[in-house]
Amino acid sequence: MSAVDERAARIAGLRELADALEANPDLPLPDHRIQHCVLVDDDEAGQAEVMRAAELLGVEATVDGGSANASRKFDGVTYEVFHVGTQFMAEYDALMSYRGAVAAPAGA
Repeated sequence: MSAVDERAARIAGLRELADALEANPDLPLPDHRIQHCVLVDDDEAGQAEVMRAAELLGVEATVDGGSANASRKFDGVTYEVFHVGTQFMAEYDALMSYRGAVAAPAGA
């Protein structure tokens, strides 16, 4: 499936989901946020993609270190595009390297 066809299929799926939710008020609503994570190993490229999305959405992007975020609210749904910077991920990975190595005392 081409990228154009895949995009059209996803958009059609979102419309079908909206129709199903509208037709079935007893269905629980999914989260109010639709997110897209820009997955690149280069912070400049990730930030550039978020900035491009921000321009298309008509909003300002926020850059913090290597990370970047842009979001726009459409009534009750927020569409967010973000990139997690390599330094943040390295710090997170270092923190998580202790997972399982330290256990809470029994009964805590």
